[in-house]
Amino acid sequence: MRYIYSILFVVMLAGCGSGSGTDTRIFEALQKLDAGSMIVDIEIDGKKFYPLDLPFKGSITINELAFFVNLRNPEGGNIVISIEDEDWYKAESKKIQFEEAMPLSGHLYGSLLVGRRTNTDGEGYLLKEGYFEIKQMNQEACIITINGVLKNPFNDEITKPINGYIVWKKPPSLDPKTTGAYFFN
Repeated sequence: MRYIYSILFVVMLAGCGSGSGTDTRIFEALQKLDAGSMIVDIEIDGKKFYPLDLPFKGSITINELAFFVNLRNPEGGNIVISIEDEDWYKAESKKIQFEEAMPLSGHLYGSLLVGRRTNTDGEGYLLKEGYFEIKQMNQEACIITINGVLKNPFNDEITKPINGYIVWKKPPSLDPKTTGAYFFN
């Protein structure tokens, strides 16, 4: 019996390692969300870039050449994420790393843009360093994590750290009959 408790204790400790905080928040988000809704939890420069209670709507375009996500909120927030390459969905990892705003991930190309409307202007950034990763994409959920440094597209000297995730539960535009060949967990 002590052996079983020891194994359970080790498993619990392993679950508390680094990185599990984001995984836990993603799991909790999936439990709370209704089908078709999403949570966009992104921090830029240590502050929430979008209010968590602000709903996003979006679309996913997916085929053998590209994966494209466009998300918008009612206050002018916008996120665009893309992976482009023939047979992109066959890649073992859907993680694209960036250096100097250029993808470094082998044969996959892509981009990440985040923006929002401010009082008089817009505020927008491109992923300069770091990565985004599509962790899951199927009829149950689309989960994307982001970590790195952003740059202002009009002034390379303005950079800000970004960290966060997007969880979209049961995206309505993903029909297994038409896009199922591109699904992964």
